[in-house]
Amino acid sequence: MVDLSTAVVKGTFAAGARIRHARVFYPNGLHLAGRLHAETEFEPLFGSGDRAVIARLSKGAGTPGGLPDVLGLAFRVLDREDNPWDFALATTGRGPLGRLVITPARGWASARYGCLLPYRIDSSAPIWFFAEPDPDQPLSASLEAMATHLGEDLVSFTLTASRIGAPPQRLAELTLRHAESAEYRTDYFDPMLNHPPEVEIFPKAIGRIRELAYIGSRSGRGERG
Repeated sequence: MVDLSTAVVKGTFAAGARIRHARVFYPNGLHLAGRLHAETEFEPLFGSGDRAVIARLSKGAGTPGGLPDVLGLAFRVLDREDNPWDFALATTGRGPLGRLVITPARGWASARYGCLLPYRIDSSAPIWFFAEPDPDQPLSASLEAMATHLGEDLVSFTLTASRIGAPPQRLAELTLRHAESAEYRTDYFDPMLNHPPEVEIFPKAIGRIRELAYIGSRSGRGERG
């Protein structure tokens, strides 16, 4: 039964990727690079100083022009051991419960990004990561508007960490720009595969389904994985 379920999930996402000739979700995006600077409390995970980052801003359904969409912020940062740590965040609602629900955003400036599945660091209580954009980003959800903005300025995001019943903690500052082709060496970010050994997405069963979806989508696009 487990093997059949695995094949169904992977096959479904592989078929979707082949039909679209692109990833199933977030098919269109912008390649970015930049730096992440962690707060002192989180330096044991990320390392101190500015950490190298590659990233992708994208639209979930690929709606045309500036139409609202579930926007995505995916990025890879090198951790304290210079190993890749991937994050895949999507726009959510507001409030204690709304922040845990995928929600279309009207524009880049008003987008609020979050991870729907919590992380567990060592044996700590589940923790969610969120990202809030700087207010100067485009008001519409147009990729073209964001590309134009990036031609003139950097974009930044404040990353926070939040546990149930506790105030959010400032995690890091993320600053991004257009990436040069030589520094952008991948177009997929896999938070299930790439993370420090003491960090895991929780619960594991749901995380495994997500991982199978990633694998299926990549195989449908003819990528290894």
